[in-house]
Amino acid sequence: MTETPLAMAPLLALFAGIFATYLVGRIDHDRASEASGIVAVTAVLAALVGTWTLWTRSLPIEYAIGGAGVGVQVTALSIFLSVVACLLGLAVTVYTIAGTDDEGATELYDPLLLAAVAGVVGIGFAADLFSLYVFFEVMAVATYALVPFAVSRATAVEAGFKYVVLNTVGSLLAIFGVSLVYAETGGTLAFGGVAEALAGTTEVATAAVLFLVVGFGVKAAIVPLHTWVPDAYAESPASASALLAGLATPAAAVAMGKALSVFPGAIPVGLLLVVFGAITMTVGNFLALGQRDLKRLLAYSSIPHVGYVVFGFGIGFHGGFGVAVDGALFHVLANAFMKGGAFLAVGAIGYRLASRDVANPRHLDDLAGIGYRMPVAAGAIAVAVLALAGVPPLAGFWGKLLIVVGGAEVSGWLGVALALLVIGNSFLSLGYYLPVLRSLFASPDDAVGSAARTPTLLALPILALTAGTILLGIVPSVGFDLVEPATDVLLSGVTP
Repeated sequence: MTETPLAMAPLLALFAGIFATYLVGRIDHDRASEASGIVAVTAVLAALVGTWTLWTRSLPIEYAIGGAGVGVQVTALSIFLSVVACLLGLAVTVYTIAGTDDEGATELYDPLLLAAVAGVVGIGFAADLFSLYVFFEVMAVATYALVPFAVSRATAVEAGFKYVVLNTVGSLLAIFGVSLVYAETGGTLAFGGVAEALAGTTEVATAAVLFLVVGFGVKAAIVPLHTWVPDAYAESPASASALLAGLATPAAAVAMGKALSVFPGAIPVGLLLVVFGAITMTVGNFLALGQRDLKRLLAYSSIPHVGYVVFGFGIGFHGGFGVAVDGALFHVLANAFMKGGAFLAVGAIGYRLASRDVANPRHLDDLAGIGYRMPVAAGAIAVAVLALAGVPPLAGFWGKLLIVVGGAEVSGWLGVALALLVIGNSFLSLGYYLPVLRSLFASPDDAVGSAARTPTLLALPILALTAGTILLGIVPSVGFDLVEPATDVLLSGVTP
């Protein structure tokens, strides 16, 4: 194992970018969106280069910060999460150069986006439970400010308040779980040390698992801890919604999986995650049925996709079926492209139609035929929803397929039931995705009145994410090169 400060390179690039974007925005206030956006893009690119540099070296690489075993450790899982975060972060920061779609202190917007990305990268780099919690909170606090960014709208402030209250409770429960582990292990929080210290099952360790599941589960939006999602996603700016749905919420599920992977096999962590995952994807799909506001529909549909990830982790942790964890992580990667592209496209439509005589530029009835006027945005949404439904050969197909295969590997009727549950939920999702396609591409005679061409800086990241959704489905081996080593790391501490 190599120890070098180079392990901090992606994080340092992002944290430097946070301060640089704020300063640039303050200095050039009249062009804050453009100036800080360009700096933000540069910071994310630097972090991506740093991640690539680490990927080419012999892993793991670590770097201690202070004492007590606190520090960062670069593993294949770190590389995976950093690549996902930087790719979506790059798309979002390019999108924001054209300006946010809500009022607010624009010099703060890009720093908050970078902080959220840095938090996700840190989750992958954390070498111990305390560092994991700290980076998790960096991500959470940044999104606390992004959700109610349009402070002039009462609905946005209300959504932000609900989001902050519920997630603060979750954070308190998570740190209590970390504290229990610290007490039970005699002061050890490093992942390897925790796994050794908790060799047997204890009531304290079991309680810690429950606190960590609920604590991280609030941010991951597992049912019944999901109630903040519809308002938070719907009321936040489109770029923030893309980051929340495409990155932050799935990253919380990964953080939960990373934290729970060190507990002894005698504690039924995997079974607990299977149950939560099954409930989350099923209830989430039913909640999305009948939604007519496109952004709220996408918000509700984000819940079952977290369910698939948690479900895959559960199968892998319970029986040691790596293929299910492969599927879960591949779905995290695909979700960044699918959800990111969908929310940015919805934002582009709202951006162009907000000044038109349209009652609600997000309502499906008011968007009838918009595909003929805004083919880039509508086409991106079409590709995204088909991929989210798991239609081959798009990116959303492969993760679900591997989770199904992992479920089927479980012996007996239970394996069949687990596989059918994922398949059934995928078909159920068509009940709300197909009406979206019908509305977007209704008869040209029903099309919304003329809308101007989508600005290039809005269209570019949308096209890039859509292309990624297609290419990742056609050439999934690109994703598996990232996913399979990350799965090995995640399962290395699991004792089935």
